[in-house]
Amino acid sequence: MRRWKPQPTGRLWVAFVALVLAAVGAAFFLFQIGAALARPPVSWPINGALFLQGLACLALLLTTGAVGYRVAAALTLAYAVDRNGLYIFWLGNRAVVPLQAIESVESGLRAPGATPFLSLGYFHGRVRLPDGRTLHRFSTVPITQALVLHTAADSYAISPQESDVFVQDLEQRRRIGAIQQLAPGVEVGRAFFYAFWDDRTVRWALGVAALLNLALLGWLMTIYPGLPALLDMRSDAAGAAAALAPRHQILFLPLAGVALGLLNTGLGLTLYGREPVGARLLQIASAGAQLLFAVAALTIVR
Repeated sequence: MRRWKPQPTGRLWVAFVALVLAAVGAAFFLFQIGAALARPPVSWPINGALFLQGLACLALLLTTGAVGYRVAAALTLAYAVDRNGLYIFWLGNRAVVPLQAIESVESGLRAPGATPFLSLGYFHGRVRLPDGRTLHRFSTVPITQALVLHTAADSYAISPQESDVFVQDLEQRRRIGAIQQLAPGVEVGRAFFYAFWDDRTVRWALGVAALLNLALLGWLMTIYPGLPALLDMRSDAAGAAAALAPRHQILFLPLAGVALGLLNTGLGLTLYGREPVGARLLQIASAGAQLLFAVAALTIVR
């Protein structure tokens, strides 16, 4: 089996620059927030502005992770051909296209353009073609310059180096004939728990939990300057204050929500392969718990 690297383009350098800028921006905000919280808790400058800085830092950290994934995928992108199929590799994943299923190969194709993110490093993702087929993009060059392999139901855009030699090798192996029947599709690697993240229920639950937690944290940080120095964190049966605590401790409620969400996400990643329903319920429970933390915060600051 011969492996082919994709054609080098400037898209990888653009992705590197985006990765560095996002990482530097995240580090800047982390430094600012760390300096603000380095003081004793009673003098923390908690307010809406600090929350916005934290929100910007979180967005840049997520961007750094997403762009880093794209860079790693571009660096590991490769193609291979044997008598049975065409294989596309990236980050431990493998897309399989049986050679006998390939009906035609053409150079360049008009297709809908990719969003800026999906073209970072290389063109990736699926689009619907006018003839009803799905185009799977694994190309470092625009689709109009890529090699497009058509099967009955799908098309694949790739960009191997020495594309003429690649096509000759592909055609020779097709004429020889396959010795093993392959099933088309994508064999995902285990490193990134793709099945867990691709689950719609999991994504919705995680998204709702994150939004509820951020909303609670943002509200508490916005009203924080107007809170008394001591808060009634617990009342007795008669409604009298049973435990007064410094006001910064109310911020532990959204932090506890974050800790619970991370714990349930970790458990969900571990359980999903064996008990997907249980993994989904854990993420739904995380979203429900954020509501309970919000009710507790409202009760304290009422």
